[in-house]
Amino acid sequence: MEVVGKVLFLMQVVSWLFVYKGPELKTWDEEEDDMTTGVSSIASSATGSPSSSGSTSGVNDQALAGGAGPVVVNLAHHHKPFKRHGWHASKKTKNLKQIITQEKSKEWKISTPTYWNIEALPSMVPQKKYCDITGLEARYTDPRTKLRYHSTEVYQMIKGQPISAVQQYLGLRNAAVVLK
Repeated sequence: MEVVGKVLFLMQVVSWLFVYKGPELKTWDEEEDDMTTGVSSIASSATGSPSSSGSTSGVNDQALAGGAGPVVVNLAHHHKPFKRHGWHASKKTKNLKQIITQEKSKEWKISTPTYWNIEALPSMVPQKKYCDITGLEARYTDPRTKLRYHSTEVYQMIKGQPISAVQQYLGLRNAAVVLK
């Protein structure tokens, strides 16, 4: 039964959000008479000003008067009955390991090795090579220009590049050499 009440409330809120003016719906005056109380109460709660008789407290007066299409009402500050008003998320608790680590980190000296200041040996895995044009992993290198490329389509583009463009690509990779 409670779910049905919530669904009916949501349907009512949706009907308050958009009021369309069109030939297939009611005329604007009939729709305004039906919806004025709901729209004005929501608009006044959203803006914090009391509702006036027959107006939406200035928020959408131009839209209502000029018939500029749908009227959109901000429900951000409107009280929602399915939410508890004073409820806030509880503070996350830390486990013992986190507390001890945090306390020890205050006592560490600058020279104490940590994961952040250890300089590791160079990797034994070869460095990945990326295409100078696309940024994808490069499987091939052009022997004439030394540009790395990913596929045959990129190679066709590299063949048509002037030497100045090739120099710029190599300069981006810090591999600039003078090509003749």
